[in-house]
Amino acid sequence: MLGDDRPGVLKIFLTFLRLGATAFGGPVAHFGYFRIEFVDRLRWIDERSYADLVSLCQFLPGPSSSQTGIAIGMMQRGWAGG
Repeated sequence: MLGDDRPGVLKIFLTFLRLGATAFGGPVAHFGYFRIEFVDRLRWIDERSYADLVSLCQFLPGPSSSQTGIAIGMMQRGWAGG
C-alpha cells in the first residue's frame, strides 16, 4: 500500500525477537524496555497511548507485559502483528 508507514510483520517480529532475547527482569522491566523501544526509538505509539495501554493490560487478568506487547503489535498490523 502506497504511503503506509506502519512497520511490516517481519519488522514487528524481529523487534520482539530482539526484545525477548535481551529484556530480562520481569514485567516491570519489560515495560521500561517497551517504552524505550516503541515510544522513544521507533515512535510506533505516543506516550499517552502507551500509558493507557499499560494500565489496561495491568487491569486484565494474565501476563500484563505479554498483553502489552501483543497489543502494540496488533495496533501496527492487526492480527498478523499480534
